[in-house]
Amino acid sequence: MPNAPVLTFDTADPEFVRDPWPRYQQIRDLGGVVFNERVNRWMVAGFDDARTILTTATVFGSERGQAEQAGVFGGPTMEFYDGPHHDRMRAIWSDDFRPRTLAALRPAITEVVRARLAPCLRRLRAGETVEVVAELTRGIPTEVIAHLLGIESDMAGRFAEWSDAMGASAEGYTNPGERGARLIAVGKAATAELNEYIRAQITRRRCPSFTGDDLITTMVRHDYACTHMTEQEIIASNTQLVFAGNETTAKLLAQIVVTLAAHPEQRDALAGDPELIPAAVEEVHRHETITHSVFRDAIGERAFVGGVRVPDGRRITLLLGAANRDPARWEHPERFDVFRKKLPHLGFAFGLHSCLGMNLARLEAQIFVEELLATLPRWRVHGQVDYGRNFAVRGPAAVYISAA
Repeated sequence: MPNAPVLTFDTADPEFVRDPWPRYQQIRDLGGVVFNERVNRWMVAGFDDARTILTTATVFGSERGQAEQAGVFGGPTMEFYDGPHHDRMRAIWSDDFRPRTLAALRPAITEVVRARLAPCLRRLRAGETVEVVAELTRGIPTEVIAHLLGIESDMAGRFAEWSDAMGASAEGYTNPGERGARLIAVGKAATAELNEYIRAQITRRRCPSFTGDDLITTMVRHDYACTHMTEQEIIASNTQLVFAGNETTAKLLAQIVVTLAAHPEQRDALAGDPELIPAAVEEVHRHETITHSVFRDAIGERAFVGGVRVPDGRRITLLLGAANRDPARWEHPERFDVFRKKLPHLGFAFGLHSCLGMNLARLEAQIFVEELLATLPRWRVHGQVDYGRNFAVRGPAAVYISAA
């Protein structure tokens, strides 16, 4: 029997995904660590506990999840290595995602945002209602990641379809049953198609006459990749980059639209002082959080969380959305406040496996807010926002807006 309070709930329940905050408070009230029998995992809600787990790979590891992850991306990636191999794989692309390097992308990202925004603005100014996920926010990061990978922009739609299917499969791994099995099967089919597309791109870039300098080329010609990475690791790494580079950022952009509409006085403050925009992006991410959960597996007999020992090999879900509203770290954490004292959050995880593309996501979000407020200072959201059933990567599935 687990030596923690048992709290059984369905993480794919649409009502929970839409409004997880009362459940998170219940977990805090029970001590911050519970065992969820439905998903057969321990769940951790506290900021300090989550950060400790994320920075203690010798006790809370990622590598036992490789087999499961191979089904999502088609092979192991750096996310599920904890040792030197992870560090060397990550180093291949790390320079490409530094703020100074990414700054050169600002004109290209701005062009993508403006091109996507223009037709929406015409309809909004004509008095129409626009569904911004499908018509605006979903396509922006997909086009950006295609650009970075050296792939034609007309592939953005297929990238989005593959990524959506892969992301939806997360529900199946934590909620077994007919629906879960179907989602996993569809996700694996999408992964296989994307793997084959990436494989063809890799073959092109290995040709001596190929002169590109995109991210795929950087990896396939890197000494470490050539000598220490398997072909499937290279394919899976690029597949994961396609997924991670657009799924989470697309949901962040949609959430920004929802959150700023719900706080018009702070939206007006941003329009009046664009220097507040970076802080606003961070506050949206803290307040709502896109990646609501990640997992680790206990290693050995020293895996203690909040005074609870987790047996060797058992899985722990880190509730990053709960951690980002921990009252022990933030005063009135349930409030959205762009003027809040700046404290690092866990929206991009932390430590060894912090999000490689977090600086790109921030840049895209900042440019998106700048352009949106410059051309549409006020808008309203219609109806209750649908968040679907994906708890792991949580964000609006559809958002209908009109000009205010």
